[in-house]
Amino acid sequence: MPIKNILKHKYKILAVSYTLWLTVISLLPLRGLNVPSFKFEDKIVHFFLYFFLTLVWLKAYPPFKQKVFHLFIIVVLWGIVIEFLQQNFIPNRSGDVYDALANTLGGIAGIFIFIRYKKWF
Repeated sequence: MPIKNILKHKYKILAVSYTLWLTVISLLPLRGLNVPSFKFEDKIVHFFLYFFLTLVWLKAYPPFKQKVFHLFIIVVLWGIVIEFLQQNFIPNRSGDVYDALANTLGGIAGIFIFIRYKKWF
């Protein structure tokens, strides 16, 4: 694939790559990793991971109003599925409703920022 075609699709490549990376790190067993240094650090991390997930997909596929809603549903469901998989299939991981909520809030914030500051994107 010529470099021109790759650059043409750079945001789509970034969106897919980020999604794969997020999925892999979310599904790795936790062993020997540092515990959060304060009570809600984990939730803040979840918020920003899904905030950026939403922004990168919105940049890759500039939205129409209906697309924004569909993306939001996909981001929320993705976060819930990841938490379910962690709870039921990944050693040393546990699903958390509050993590899913932080993911959802990150998605909402990403959509809000994208719409509010569309000119930056």
